[in-house]
Amino acid sequence: MTNKTSVSISRCDSYDRDKVITAIGQTFDFFGGIQNIIKKGTQVLLKPNFIKESSPEDCTITHPMVIEAVAKKVLEMGATPIIGDSPAFGAISKIARRAGIDRFAEEHGIKIIELDSPRRVNTQCGTKPFTLTVSGRALDVDAIINIPKLKAHGQLLYTAGVKNMYGCVSGKRKAWRHFQSSDDIEWYTEMLLANYQAVKPTFTIVDAIMAMEKHGPSGGIPKQVSLIFGGIDCIAIDRVIAEVINAQPSQSPLLKTAKAHNIGEQNLNNITIFGESLSSAKIPDFILPKLVPIGFTTFRVMKSLAKHLWLKNFGKAVLFLLTLSLLLPMNAFSDSEPNRLTNFPSQVAIDDIIHVPTGQKVQFADLTYFFNCASVLYVGETHANKAAHQVQLKIVKAYYEKFGNNIAIGMEMFTRPYQPFLDQWVAGEIDENKFLEETHWDSEWGYDYYLYKDILDFAREKKIPVIALNAPKAVVKMVSKNGLKGLSEEEKKQLPEIDTTDIFHRFYLERAIREHMVDRTADLEKYNDVQNLWEEYMAQTIADYLSSWEGKDKKFLAFAGNGHIIYDFGIPEKVFRRSHLPYYTIYPAEFHGDKPPPEHDLFLPEIPLEPADFVWVIPPLVEQKRIYLGVQLKKTTDNKLVIQEITPKSPAEKAGFLVGDVISSIDGTAVKGVPDLVHYLQTKKFGDTCTVDIQRNGTKISYSVTLFEMETE
Repeated sequence: MTNKTSVSISRCDSYDRDKVITAIGQTFDFFGGIQNIIKKGTQVLLKPNFIKESSPEDCTITHPMVIEAVAKKVLEMGATPIIGDSPAFGAISKIARRAGIDRFAEEHGIKIIELDSPRRVNTQCGTKPFTLTVSGRALDVDAIINIPKLKAHGQLLYTAGVKNMYGCVSGKRKAWRHFQSSDDIEWYTEMLLANYQAVKPTFTIVDAIMAMEKHGPSGGIPKQVSLIFGGIDCIAIDRVIAEVINAQPSQSPLLKTAKAHNIGEQNLNNITIFGESLSSAKIPDFILPKLVPIGFTTFRVMKSLAKHLWLKNFGKAVLFLLTLSLLLPMNAFSDSEPNRLTNFPSQVAIDDIIHVPTGQKVQFADLTYFFNCASVLYVGETHANKAAHQVQLKIVKAYYEKFGNNIAIGMEMFTRPYQPFLDQWVAGEIDENKFLEETHWDSEWGYDYYLYKDILDFAREKKIPVIALNAPKAVVKMVSKNGLKGLSEEEKKQLPEIDTTDIFHRFYLERAIREHMVDRTADLEKYNDVQNLWEEYMAQTIADYLSSWEGKDKKFLAFAGNGHIIYDFGIPEKVFRRSHLPYYTIYPAEFHGDKPPPEHDLFLPEIPLEPADFVWVIPPLVEQKRIYLGVQLKKTTDNKLVIQEITPKSPAEKAGFLVGDVISSIDGTAVKGVPDLVHYLQTKKFGDTCTVDIQRNGTKISYSVTLFEMETE
C-alpha cells in the first residue's frame, strides 16, 4: 500500500500515574484528540493483553496504569469504556483482580467482561477467504481501543498490535487454531491477519514502558523501553516497533505475510512518525527469541484446555468430561498410554536403575556418562529412608571423582538464613554440635541428622560448597497464613517470581493431601501456594548460584524430596524457566516386592508426563521409632542443659530425674547441646542401658537409664 499513515512514539519512563496520563493524552493529541477517534455516547471496548493471571511487574500483561489512563480519556469523552479479553488461561475477573484494575473499574462503573458469545464471521487475508469464530461481544461494540503489551514471542518474534486482537477469539479456540496450523506458519499468520480484519481496532496504544525480551509471550525478561506507541494501522505500528527493537521485517512471520497480501503499511517512507524520532527511540540491545514451531500437539491443546478450565474454577466433573470429550475424538494418546507401566520393566530389584524414556535398566557406570551432559542433577529422596540418602552419597562421590571441586551441593534441608553456618561447616571452622545448633536442625528440619551425616561429612572433607536452598520459615509462615493473594506489596517483595498455574502440578498436590483435607478448596489453595513458594525459592537459589561468579560453570547436585522433582513440574521446571540449563532427574523409588505397583506416584495415568529421567529402586522404609529419654530441655546462657519437664512413664521418670536437673554427660561423653543428646540416643536400641550424669544442687549424680519405647496416646 502507498496510503500515508501515522504512528506516534511517546516517551514515558515509568508507570507513575501522572506520567502515563500525560503520555496517553499526548498520543491521542497526535491524532487530533480522542474526539477524533471515538464519539460521545458510544460503547468502547478496551482490549488489553490479559494472557493469564500475573503481576504487572512480570511484564506479561498490559500494565493497569495504561488501561486506567485510556479509560479516563474515554470517560472524559462521554463514552462508556468496557474492559474485555479472552485470556489463554483463567478468568478475566481473576486476572483483573491480580493486576489491580478491578478496583478502578468498580469505582468508575466500568464493566470487565469475558470476550465470549462466539460468532462465525466471513473475513479474509488479502483476497484469501476465511470463516472464523470471534467474540460477538467484540463485534457488537461501537469502537475498540487495542492496548497490547510489547513482548518477545517464541513463534512470531514479537507481539504487539495485530496479535493482541487474537484475544477476541473466545476461549480455547486459540489453542485449537494452533493445532489446526500443523506448523504451517504461513497459514497461521494469514489466519491472524484475517482475524485482525474481522475485529479491526479503531485505535491502538502499545504499552512498551516496560516490555518483555528474550522469551515470550510469558516467562521472559522485563526490559525498560520507556515508550508508548500509538496509531490506527496495526501493521504500521508493528513495523515501526520492529525498527525500534532492531528486528528485520523479514524475520517477523506476521509482517512477512502482511506484505505478501498487501495488508497495512510497512514502507517507513510512507509512515509519518509523531513524537520521538526512530533514531532516538532505538533499543539496539533488545533480545529477540529463537523461533519455535507454531503448531500445538494434541497433548498441548488438551493440557491448555485443562489448565484454562481449572483456573476458571469449573467443577472437576466438568473438567473431566470436557477434557475427555476432546481427547477421544482427537485420539490424543495411543492405545498403550493409559498403562504407564507398559514401557517399564515388569520386574525390578533393589538398586536397579531404569532409564525411564526407554525403559532400559542401566548400570551405575552407565549412569555416570550422563553427568557430563547436565548442569544440574536432581536427586530425590524419601526423607526418612536411609537408602535414598545412600543413593545421594554414592552420586556425590562419583560426581567428585569425575569433576573434582568443580561441583556444589544444594540441599532442601537448610533455609537461606543459615548459609553462613554451612560455609563455616565446610571450611572446618565449627564442629558438628555447633553446626547443628546454629542451623536449628531439629526444629527446622526434624529428620534424624544421621541420615544426612555421611553426605555432610564428605562435603566437609572435600571442601564441596553446600548451598542452603529453602525459603526462610518466616516467609513460609507468612504465605501459609495469608496465601499469596493476601500478601501486601511489601510482603510480596520478599518472594521470588511464583507461578501457581500448572494443572498437573496442582492435581499431584491435591492427590497427595486429599485424605488430610477438611475444607478442600481453601486448604488446597494455600497448600498450592506454599508448595510453589518452596519450589520457586529453591529454583531461584539454584539459578542465582549458577549465574554467580562462584557457581558459574559448576556442576550442581540438588537434593530434595521426591515430590519436588517428580514429573519435572517442581524445582526442575522452575530452574529451567530461569536459566535454560540442561538437567536430569533421578527418583529413588520404594517398591514393595519385585513388581512396580500401578498405583505408585510414578505411574499416574492422569499425568501424561515422564515422571523422571531415571528411577533408582530402593527398599521400602522400615519405620523405626525414635528413642527418647522423655525430657524437655532448655539451654541456659551459661550453656547448661536444664530439665524443664519430664514425660510421665518415660525412661527419665523411671530413672529418678527431677525438673531442674542439669544433664552434663551420657556414657562418659559430654553433652554440650540438645542435638548431642538426641543424636547419641539414636545410636542405641530399645532395651539398652546408658549412664547419664546430672548436676543437682551442685552435686553430681549418675543414673543408669534403661531405654524403652514410651506409650503413646
